[in-house]
Amino acid sequence: MQILNEIEFLSPEIIIPHEEPSLIKLNKLISKIENDGFINHPILCTKLKDKIIILDGTHRFYALKHLNVKFIPIQLVRYDKRKVRLSSWCWQFKIDDKFLNIIRNFDGNFIREVRRPRNYEILIKSNESFILKFKNRMEFLKFLGTLNNFDYERVLREQLIEGIVFPTLNHKFFLFLANNGYRIPSGITRFKVQHRILFLKVPLNVLNNHDKILEFKNQIQNRKYRVYEESVVIFEE
Repeated sequence: MQILNEIEFLSPEIIIPHEEPSLIKLNKLISKIENDGFINHPILCTKLKDKIIILDGTHRFYALKHLNVKFIPIQLVRYDKRKVRLSSWCWQFKIDDKFLNIIRNFDGNFIREVRRPRNYEILIKSNESFILKFKNRMEFLKFLGTLNNFDYERVLREQLIEGIVFPTLNHKFFLFLANNGYRIPSGITRFKVQHRILFLKVPLNVLNNHDKILEFKNQIQNRKYRVYEESVVIFEE
């Protein structure tokens, strides 16, 4: 299948994330990969102006980099706005005084309203929900930078009980991040692409040997796979 041609093995030095990892999630993933002896899913990437940018898989990238592998398995997709859909996740966590003190340090407009946040806004959902509107893109990015290493659960909006609803991100915002080297906390951008490759299960020893990579790529040509056109539900391990 032609989709298998999107699988590549690249040096971690030429792969650029647009997100910062959560150390809590990263340490758990490092332990899991070491125990399993393989990486489940290739990292979803695209190419923009000769740069290889991660769309999804920041923690997998940093975990493999921590394990000092020479090559990273990626699925390299063309950044076609008709096929690559971008939205945002919500963060579920307890809105406490510590978090409220963080947002009070920002000179934004607090709006007592419950609605879908627009550009450079967030909805704080709690007992007393409100919108926080930032003055511009840079103030919004500055705020996002304070969220690094937050302990949260990534959920869809309809699943959110308490936490943050981020605005629906657009391609222009992502391209600004990618082209200017900005990074935001992981778990905000949500990319959906057609024919996402999952459960490739690449052994760690393959990622340190070029000959083993070639052997692995030949093997997957003969592996059975399923292509789902409909939406599917996968339980997390």
